[in-house]
Amino acid sequence: MLTILPLLTTLTTIPVAVSGFSTSEKRTLQSAITGALYSNAINHFYQQCKEQPAENGQETTLSLTDKQRSKLLNLLKQAVHTDDIELLLRTDQQLTRASQKALVIPKDCLDQTGLQSMLDNYEVALFSLEIALPLNRAIAQPKPMPSRSNEVQQLIDRSTAIAQVSISDKQLLTAVQQANFFHFDYQSRFIFKVEQGWKKPMPAYVGMHKYIEDSQLTTTAKQWLIFLDKNNHFIKAIELDKAGAYLKLLQQPQWRFDSMGSLQRF
Repeated sequence: MLTILPLLTTLTTIPVAVSGFSTSEKRTLQSAITGALYSNAINHFYQQCKEQPAENGQETTLSLTDKQRSKLLNLLKQAVHTDDIELLLRTDQQLTRASQKALVIPKDCLDQTGLQSMLDNYEVALFSLEIALPLNRAIAQPKPMPSRSNEVQQLIDRSTAIAQVSISDKQLLTAVQQANFFHFDYQSRFIFKVEQGWKKPMPAYVGMHKYIEDSQLTTTAKQWLIFLDKNNHFIKAIELDKAGAYLKLLQQPQWRFDSMGSLQRF
């Protein structure tokens, strides 16, 4: 029991962070992961010790083949509704890492005590899985994290108008121009001058997405890539030097304003 009690303690103390499972189901999942990890470890040492030459006449006398593999797979089907060990180990990577650290692993192929402890603890993990309550639902394939390119494309697709702009001073415009381009309650001195863009053209000047004081101008990016919805409201504004992924997908501009302020389409 000296090798068994530490494992039983470990199986109840490793933090579990799987959302959507009850406390008993979390213990079942933990037992399943521990059993799978021990099975992998035994197979790893089997290959390592089989290929390693004996030293000083000593040989590994223990049989390290996973004789319990079929039992493990059957128990996994009953308890977690899958025998896909790779899927199981990906279900909660935090739990898998914690369980991996808690494994009793021999120092080398000549560590007879460590090898026996590993086999004994595998037996305990299987027993724990055998008496565990099955999960109420099958483990689902983890949802893939959205790739950066997908996020970029989604923002482009959501936008009605996209433009490269630079910060300008509203006071450079005439009173008539200010009245034409901006709402009467737009108080900021600084505005965006639209240079070129994609999709629906926008006015040559638009208000900024945030208010900045004169003292903030030196620490604010001078050029931006802005994304507007169908109501000309900001969806997002990105500093131009950080918008390389967006510019790469957008490619050549579809329109621009010339030096006279006239719109030119390409």
